[in-house]
Amino acid sequence: MPSIFHKFVLPLILMPLLLQSPRKNFEKMQVSQLIDDLINVDTQSVGLHPTAWAVGFVAEDSTPEFAGGVLGSAPPVAHPQIKELVKRGAAAVPELIVHLSDVRPTKLKVGGNFYMFQYFSDEYDPKHHNPKGGDYPEWEKKDFSGDYTVKVGDVCYAIIGQIVNRSLMAIRYQPTAGLVINSPIEAPEIIKKVKNDWNNITAEELKRSLIDDLEQADRYRSGLPAVKRLRYYFPDEYEKLRAGKFKDKIAEYEKEERDKK
Repeated sequence: MPSIFHKFVLPLILMPLLLQSPRKNFEKMQVSQLIDDLINVDTQSVGLHPTAWAVGFVAEDSTPEFAGGVLGSAPPVAHPQIKELVKRGAAAVPELIVHLSDVRPTKLKVGGNFYMFQYFSDEYDPKHHNPKGGDYPEWEKKDFSGDYTVKVGDVCYAIIGQIVNRSLMAIRYQPTAGLVINSPIEAPEIIKKVKNDWNNITAEELKRSLIDDLEQADRYRSGLPAVKRLRYYFPDEYEKLRAGKFKDKIAEYEKEERDKK
């Protein structure tokens, strides 16, 4: 005959475990499934931070760098579905571009009474920088009030920036006490620019772009970010560059990386 423990107490202990959803294996998910799971993003991340500029490469396990904003801001979260999409590299970019117009809401809301001003914009960091300067035109601004629910398309925009080494910040802080939202849904012109630069990109084209970033690093401060991505996506090519053409430059950035730890 079952004891009181087995009849009443044990079921109460086991019930929460039985009700839990199976643990997701993001590594085995297809790109489309990972994008579908972006609806569960509920906290700030790199490129999606409303009170800070967080700089980092989320495919790695290193802690993103606080590059400015409100002191005491919550650190960016490495959401596993975002991290896995960034890990996929160039292979994920075409489908991410398709979903730039995806209006499905995530669980992340930004905005509100904390801010003195809030506006939608169409800020974009292009693939090719103008060597004569003047890369960044006067962006559009459209004020809004209240909360904004971040959309799947917004998250895809930030993820593409992570992969291709561009500052594509869907959500960012603007001093003082300002919030800027670069949503491809609110500003469809962003989608045209992304498609023009990165549509159907191959792994070889991404590698060439990252090497170009390294070559121009002194002008655009893209050295360490390019090094991180080359090392992650193209380790064999990275070792060739490290021992050859960019030996001194990569050694300098590796030292900078160690000093930051």
